[in-house]
Amino acid sequence: MPCAAFAQKVTLDTVHVSGRTALVSEVHGRIEEKQSTQLVHVISRASIEQAADITVADILQRVSGVSLLQNETGIPGHVIIRGMAPKYSYTAVNGMPIPSPDERTRYLSLDFFPAAIIDRLEIYKTLSPAMAGDATGGRINIVTRSAPDQQELSFQVATGYNQFYLQQAYTGFDNKAVQRQSPYERFGPDYNATGNDFSKGNLSFKRHTAAPDLQGHVSWGKRFVSGKLGIFATTGVQTLHSAADGFLVLQNNEPQVNNVPGITDFIKRTYYQTSSRKYFYTTLDYRFNPRHQLRLYQLYLDKTDMETRNAVDTSLAEGRTGPGTGRIAVMQRARTLRQSLEHLDLQGDHLLAKGFTLDWAGVHSTARGNAPDRAELTANTGRILGADGQVHQTPLLLAPLERTWMHNKEWENDLHVSLRFKPALLKQQLDLEGGTLLQYRRRDNFFNDYLFNPAITSGNGQPFTGIYDAVWLNDNGPQNPRGSVNTAGTYTAKENISAFFLQATFHTGKLNAVTGMRAESTVQHVHSAASPDASRYNGIGIHYRDWLPSASIRYALSDAQAIKLSWYKSLGRPSLYDITFFNMNYDDYNIAGNPFLKRSTASNFDLRYDLYRPGVLELLQVTAFYKRIADPYEKTLLGATDTLYPIPANGLSYVPAARLTEQLRNYATANNYGLELAVIKQWGAFGIQANYTFTASHITQTKKFKQREKPDDPASGIVTVTRTQERPLEGQSAHLGNLGLRWRSPQHGWQMQLQGVYTGRRIAEISGWYNLDNWQRAYTTLDFTVRKMIGTRWQLFAKAANLLNAGTEIYIKGTLPGVPGQTFPGHTILERSAHERGFQVGVQFNTR
Repeated sequence: MPCAAFAQKVTLDTVHVSGRTALVSEVHGRIEEKQSTQLVHVISRASIEQAADITVADILQRVSGVSLLQNETGIPGHVIIRGMAPKYSYTAVNGMPIPSPDERTRYLSLDFFPAAIIDRLEIYKTLSPAMAGDATGGRINIVTRSAPDQQELSFQVATGYNQFYLQQAYTGFDNKAVQRQSPYERFGPDYNATGNDFSKGNLSFKRHTAAPDLQGHVSWGKRFVSGKLGIFATTGVQTLHSAADGFLVLQNNEPQVNNVPGITDFIKRTYYQTSSRKYFYTTLDYRFNPRHQLRLYQLYLDKTDMETRNAVDTSLAEGRTGPGTGRIAVMQRARTLRQSLEHLDLQGDHLLAKGFTLDWAGVHSTARGNAPDRAELTANTGRILGADGQVHQTPLLLAPLERTWMHNKEWENDLHVSLRFKPALLKQQLDLEGGTLLQYRRRDNFFNDYLFNPAITSGNGQPFTGIYDAVWLNDNGPQNPRGSVNTAGTYTAKENISAFFLQATFHTGKLNAVTGMRAESTVQHVHSAASPDASRYNGIGIHYRDWLPSASIRYALSDAQAIKLSWYKSLGRPSLYDITFFNMNYDDYNIAGNPFLKRSTASNFDLRYDLYRPGVLELLQVTAFYKRIADPYEKTLLGATDTLYPIPANGLSYVPAARLTEQLRNYATANNYGLELAVIKQWGAFGIQANYTFTASHITQTKKFKQREKPDDPASGIVTVTRTQERPLEGQSAHLGNLGLRWRSPQHGWQMQLQGVYTGRRIAEISGWYNLDNWQRAYTTLDFTVRKMIGTRWQLFAKAANLLNAGTEIYIKGTLPGVPGQTFPGHTILERSAHERGFQVGVQFNTR
């Protein structure tokens, strides 16, 4: 594919590639992979365009050892590298860290980044001392587009549709009616909110035909001042619709005897979601002379998700005398989530003297997340078996309503400086480098909610007809007119990271070696509006230092073959949210922070064999890896009586969870190891790209088990004992597979690609009870893309995604009687989300 050529030096890790190879081509990506001492995968813009990818998350599904987590409607976002959950990896933009707009995590959902801004993606699986050490899983570096050598103008327009909406209408609400600030924020902390301060339009749900998906972008770039000044800019919008249909089975806080789960509810759920994105990206570079260059990157991303959830909750315990009977709750939920990122990055490269170069970068970023007026309108009814043997439904009665506002702002300032020296001795085969990264991050989080109780307007309650007819106590106002701001959900958190590194690179004709030491000092502090023990824990301070040595070797067996060996130390740093006392009902259970959470540390070993021929067009890679992780932390489901915090409260020596709660917990040392195999082969116009990853991990956990005091006596009392169980890491699939078939006919302008991805079963959530972990069932996705060149500048393309209608199923081992919706023999499905196919067609113009 024709594209802008480059003449300047491009740095990837410690390798410098010069020449006229196209920066965005697949060939250039393979050259970087081949010559890098680190283990890295490079996905070029050419590959991204061929697959018609929309976001970075779409792109990463084709990388060996990588799988992604999906949201409720099947959109991939968070990445798992080598079985390590998203919290063990980090994302950088042009080599620099960025803050997260997510309210609960340090890592970003990668569907946040549009594919149109990207020159290439670099997925590092090993680290050098010059790289941040918070990457036990890996490091994803998004390299954004740069100014072309020749003027370039391009645009793309595409539309599409989700098959789900060919079968049923879209249910939505008026997003313009959503009030972005709560009454507390609009009128002050002493204001008593009334019913008139709350909108109703966002809780009035209407059905209509879903609009088609729409996406488009336009880009322009050129060089001025005799090629010294380069400018590139792109802007775009995306509006995508997704959906899911399924169910959720709720369990008791604690199991019954012999750890048999107690099932309480069956909830039929349908999700309708519209995601709107807009972005603007510019870059300028100025080449003063061959010795000095400046680059400025500006990026603005904005994403708004509007989600409606319709749910019918049938109790399998209360009032249930048979199929079709029991207490029923009818629920409609409205959620709006807006996230944005503003990123400004100024970088400079300077040749100070012969053998001395100075690189630096100064970054200011601001990430915002706003979830205004989250609410779920609920009405209760029941189906009762009457004396006549018939099932009768009771009136539909309005239930209490909670309206919640949450927003967070995280800003970050970074300064990176590195000095490289190439001494004249040893025939310039030695590079010495030292540098620092100073990072300051602050997060402000706001949480407020208002509670409404329905007025009694009839003998049994208040018949429900709609939000506009609802009557609430307290003169239609909230029970807490000043809201509930003074909770642990309102907090300020700060983080200072100081890093220093020394690195030496030695290279000969066959051997490249990189070794050195990195030191990272972390200081975190959280001050919240409330805590379980205000006298001791309103202010949380954490400080630690890590020494992170590393060594990597690349030895060329021949021009086509090489062996790579790497060892490095890394850490897993909890996010600022993770170490707060924030505790709220997020979806189907509470989610709580953990100020007593410790960071994890790991030793990582990698060995790879590379074979490239001819040139770099075809390859064979075989990689073995091993990770030993101390203090891994993972999502754990706690029962009502489990310890939430080791703080005395209400006569107990601890704070109990009180209800089913998800919390990050540290566990004993884990071992994670595996094998990766990647193949690219071309036969004329036909090509194949395949990879397979086997991963195994072992972690030992002490879990609880309920049994009879005398196991042989069913009349004896029930006691809780502990048992030891070995399990894999949360999110780790033993088997991952990827197969791409590609056909090209350049003389006729055709390209076709069929891509299949297999993700093996994995633990979705860890239970503190023996043998009750929640597992996600294995699934396979299949996408097909076709492109047709028209002349030299126009392209038509089409893509069909998720051709196999792959969805999500969460299960526990063992069969439970009387649970609806079961189709997995020997297991009990607790959650199912069915996702449909998606289609898009578009046109692209490019002057390249």
